[in-house]
Amino acid sequence: MKNTESLLKDEHFKLLSFLITSARGCVNEPVLYGPLRLVDAAARLIDIMKKEGKVTPEIEELQKLIEEKKDLVMYDEEGFINFLDELSKRLGEIIKKVD
Repeated sequence: MKNTESLLKDEHFKLLSFLITSARGCVNEPVLYGPLRLVDAAARLIDIMKKEGKVTPEIEELQKLIEEKKDLVMYDEEGFINFLDELSKRLGEIIKKVD
């Protein structure tokens, strides 16, 4: 096992920590914060994928969309939900291209 210092710098461990602490935070947060935390985790995962050379331009577009629209949750709940729908649609389009 890695020593503690290198573990704390590991991108996978950072994402794991974010997911676990986010799960705990969701217990007392407003309902839409759960989806917000999930799309934030998706953007973080894309960062990891970039470093590993696993990102296509379409996936980069997903990340840009997340960064542009995730804050809608704070002032436009319907807009945030529409953003999640759009994000899901774009992901579906990526999956269809793979087939």
